[in-house]
Amino acid sequence: MGPWWLYVLVFMFGYVTCQTFYFLNSARVSLKLMKSSRVIYLLMMAKAMEKYKIAEEVMVMNLKNSNKDEKAIKEFQNSIENERQSFKERSVSWIIENTPSTFRDIIGFDDWDSAMKFLILHRNEAFKFWRINDD
Repeated sequence: MGPWWLYVLVFMFGYVTCQTFYFLNSARVSLKLMKSSRVIYLLMMAKAMEKYKIAEEVMVMNLKNSNKDEKAIKEFQNSIENERQSFKERSVSWIIENTPSTFRDIIGFDDWDSAMKFLILHRNEAFKFWRINDD
């Protein structure tokens, strides 16, 4: 029959090796998925900011066409700017707060400006999401 314990050791070595590689592959996929979700989230927030700006311009045109005074227009623009800044801060803080503490070191940003730099750095992934070629 031979050394039966050798068969057991080979089986255990194979099992542990298989589990280790499975764990490492799962960790790699999880980290990539987290990065992709951050990129897509930031892309959606940037698109929302674009829509905020378009809505502001349309409203300013509407206010000018309805003969509102310059003070009312400035107040509206200031309130929209405050709302936009609040939106930026809340959107970045939300993603940071909802990231598990073990992964917060790899987020790559901590405010809106650094988040937009992160998005620019990973723009190819964002373009893939929208199926746009980066020429």
